[in-house]
Amino acid sequence: MQAVGNAQTVNLAPNGEARVLFKIGAANGIGAGKVNIEVSSMGEKFSEETEITVRPPSTLQKQTGSGSISGGSTQNITLNVADYMAGTTNYQLVVSKSPALEFASQMSYLVQYPYGCTEQTISSAFPQLYYGDMADAMGLTRDNANAAANVLEAIRKIKMRQLYNGAVTLWDGGGTEDWWTTIYALHFLTEAGKAGYEVDNSLKETMSGYLVNRLRNRELIPYFYNRDQNKKIAPKEVAYSLYVLAIANKKQVATMNYYKSQPAILALDSRYLLSAAYAISGDRSGSRELLPAAFAGEESVSQTGGSYYSAMRDEAIALNAILDIDPNNQQIAQMAIHVGNKLKQSTYLSTQERAFGFLALGKMLRNTANTSILADIKVNGKVVASTDGKTLKLDAKQLGSGNIQIVTKGSGKLYYYWQTEGISSTGSYKEEDSYLKVRKRFYNRFGQPISGNTFKQNDMIIVKVTIDKTYSGTVNNVVITDLLPAGFEIENPRVKELPGMDWIKDASTPSALDIRDDRINFFTDVSGTQNFYYAVRAVSTGMFKMGPVSADAMYAGEYHSYNGAGMIRVVPQ
Repeated sequence: MQAVGNAQTVNLAPNGEARVLFKIGAANGIGAGKVNIEVSSMGEKFSEETEITVRPPSTLQKQTGSGSISGGSTQNITLNVADYMAGTTNYQLVVSKSPALEFASQMSYLVQYPYGCTEQTISSAFPQLYYGDMADAMGLTRDNANAAANVLEAIRKIKMRQLYNGAVTLWDGGGTEDWWTTIYALHFLTEAGKAGYEVDNSLKETMSGYLVNRLRNRELIPYFYNRDQNKKIAPKEVAYSLYVLAIANKKQVATMNYYKSQPAILALDSRYLLSAAYAISGDRSGSRELLPAAFAGEESVSQTGGSYYSAMRDEAIALNAILDIDPNNQQIAQMAIHVGNKLKQSTYLSTQERAFGFLALGKMLRNTANTSILADIKVNGKVVASTDGKTLKLDAKQLGSGNIQIVTKGSGKLYYYWQTEGISSTGSYKEEDSYLKVRKRFYNRFGQPISGNTFKQNDMIIVKVTIDKTYSGTVNNVVITDLLPAGFEIENPRVKELPGMDWIKDASTPSALDIRDDRINFFTDVSGTQNFYYAVRAVSTGMFKMGPVSADAMYAGEYHSYNGAGMIRVVPQ
């Protein structure tokens, strides 16, 4: 640490005292700074050394990116690692022919599902249209005969359960039509026909007729999403019907235009499906107008009937649709990672979730199974690694300065994913919400919000930190870090122990708590909105820089949120 001005002279009266102020500048690094004080008077010399911890007003930050690259092209990637403080930086690059992981147990469960309603029968058979590709990717024993038998049995059951009006029932002898299952059946039969299976054309024609008639009802239904929000939307069967009818060469342009003009009544996944319907019908402009920029911000509450939707199923069906119309879309890599992670990590998934997950990833595997694409990874023009068809992972040591080129040859497509992390050398940070959302508010001890960022010395302040997510499913192992400005000290991390805190009704309990001199860390799994409270005291007057509150999934860097940095002022009482 370096003082601004090295010496000052002061005159002291007998039994008097005086105060001398120095400004001290810290070096651009993290660690313990030392302040040496020397006082000389009347031939005597006194000295004292004090250590002061130095850190920037910013936490560890992560940035991620992903995409795809076709054979015979070059992708430039610049990792801005120079913006991070030396000794805090880590980064990596992963390159693979397929985003698929090991899903053997999920496939086995789906194929051997013990119940036989029409939805479950189709869910079991549908992914097996891609069974050979999936088996190759998972290292399973190839058994195309069994896959073919399952597909044929599903076709037989659908035919047996079709009513006179074209609709399909859930069970043998059931007289009640099921709208979603009828669409699902037509979708399956259409894709089975494309895969070479013999499908009675009249079976599809009568189903198409039922769907066209059903679409004439312009109804709205209640839709629950993001746990506690709801609105009126067109049934999810509407967009799925229009998408499947377009695949079956039965496009319904007038109905498509009606819903295109009212995007507010479409759920997020429905916008993907309607966009795909336009593209399949030959209207690329209409498709681009409807296609969302990312699958985020809306998480449906799981439904056990009706259209059987859930957050995971919605993203899988959207991924399946976008693969049909734009296999080079940059959203695909990230969506495939999400769907793949859910298939790998989740034990309790519905047949709809498994089926559409495998359907989408099966399409990706089919497109990559026979590709010959290879790549050289270059850093500053020098080859540091080459792919041999397997997943390739490079670390910071291999990636050097972070100026990367992926140079491909052959045919097919490669997927890439990169991640950087470090502490900003300037204390700056990028305020963003990536699948997580963390916010901070200040209250006085009586529960009244404190407006502005001015506080009185010695006041106790209650800090409320709220964490939520915009991605489907639970985000495990999240650490929330709130950096204290230098004028604050933690008074009590457990506010319920303080008197007069009965106004706090929604406090959550973290899995673990880590309290340090300059910050507090909450560890939790995020499955919904959670609120954490702790008390600080304003101890020093002055202007202080406040770092952001941050949330990071410890094992998935793409899930993060940084928000709320600024300046605070502590004034005398």
